[in-house]
Amino acid sequence: MKLLKSQKNSLFELIEEIDFFSHNQFEGTEDETMGVYETIIFYNEDRSFYFRFNESQYSNQLYINYSPGNTQFTDSSSTIHWDQSLSYFKNWLYFLKREVTAPNLWEKFKTEISDIKLLNNFNNEKFSFNEYKEISQKIDSLKDSISSIPLILNQQNEIILRLDHLSETAKDLGKFDWISLFVGTIISVVIQLNVTPENANALWELIKRIFNNYFLSK
Repeated sequence: MKLLKSQKNSLFELIEEIDFFSHNQFEGTEDETMGVYETIIFYNEDRSFYFRFNESQYSNQLYINYSPGNTQFTDSSSTIHWDQSLSYFKNWLYFLKREVTAPNLWEKFKTEISDIKLLNNFNNEKFSFNEYKEISQKIDSLKDSISSIPLILNQQNEIILRLDHLSETAKDLGKFDWISLFVGTIISVVIQLNVTPENANALWELIKRIFNNYFLSK
């Protein structure tokens, strides 16, 4: 749908009304194919986010599609009138604000866990009896503290099983190999169990607290 200047001004005013975005963060394009027009408003910082006005076969009506939607990445309308499209556009701006301001908790978790700072340059010798005892005590402390995180029951049980396995493997593996296995196990169990980003970060903070001054730094 090709927009009138007054219609474009209405969109400009809605962006202004939100009082969050700058107008230069958006770009409007108009495309015409065999006499059929569409107008797209792109969010420049991530052009996978857009709002598209499409012509309808019905007089004085249109339909729209956009990203992000309220509960899905892309969404669309049925055939609507122009005034209705303004309500959709305003809602889209709020959906867009929500997405661009939301922290990427999964990325934060992966970054933190991949940037582990070891306090000592561990070789790959096996743990001594006393070192293994300390590892076991810390894992037991971690298991006892898991209930402080609002995990669902099967997630909690599976994490405890994995920690039991890590405790057993510490008897036979070298220090460096065991630490690598520990980190890899935490990452994989969080992803496999679909642990929420909030709970994943809570688990990592718990691990850092318990293993601080052993092989992890805060």
